[in-house]
Amino acid sequence: MAGMRQLIPTGDVACPVAFAEVPQPVPGPGEVLVKVEAFSPNRGETFLLERPGPGWTPGKDVAGLVVQAAADGTGPAVGTRVVGHPPGAGWAEYAAVPTHSLAVLPDGIDNVRAAALPLAGITALRLLRAAGPLAGRRVLLTGASGGVGHYVTELAVGGGADVTAVTATARRGERLGAFGARVVHDLADAAGPFDVVLESTGGANLPVAVSLLRPGGTLVWFGCSYGCQAAGARSV
Repeated sequence: MAGMRQLIPTGDVACPVAFAEVPQPVPGPGEVLVKVEAFSPNRGETFLLERPGPGWTPGKDVAGLVVQAAADGTGPAVGTRVVGHPPGAGWAEYAAVPTHSLAVLPDGIDNVRAAALPLAGITALRLLRAAGPLAGRRVLLTGASGGVGHYVTELAVGGGADVTAVTATARRGERLGAFGARVVHDLADAAGPFDVVLESTGGANLPVAVSLLRPGGTLVWFGCSYGCQAAGARSV
């Protein structure tokens, strides 16, 4: 069996990953083999690297070239440029990716840009679907300067929402402002009430964010960059 290099967890906080020589993955039914040309780390993966579980390897966002098509005839052909969202193990030279978790890349999108899309983009879409129609509604987004926050802001503003984005610094808020969001750097400066609150920082910010929600509004709690792992949605 052919070998390859892969980044695997070490359990050492000072150096959480290291290269190892491992067997090249063998695609299962409904999977293609992708030669990984770019991958993207995610915040959740960095948390998991602090205490990796047995057999877990990071890598949920990859972009590259299909080098082995799916045996069942589904999915893209050999030689197709793709972006993919495998269950894991994507920080490697090759990754087995389910065909339902792949998209063909247009020529105008390079691999590095594409690799930053899957998890953050899918999360943003799920948040906005949970929030419901946004046209004319006031939306508060905390932790807005990350990948998810950028996608949420661009899509929500495009959908007609009045978005207030909370970021730690002015520099991080520049692009969000260019999308059309109101940018503040302290949650206390957000002028409520809001129809929808998308809260991702946790800790002391959560009750403050809840207090800014109008009666009957929708709170979606996700990600939790404070360090917890929780996600949910409810009306209050």
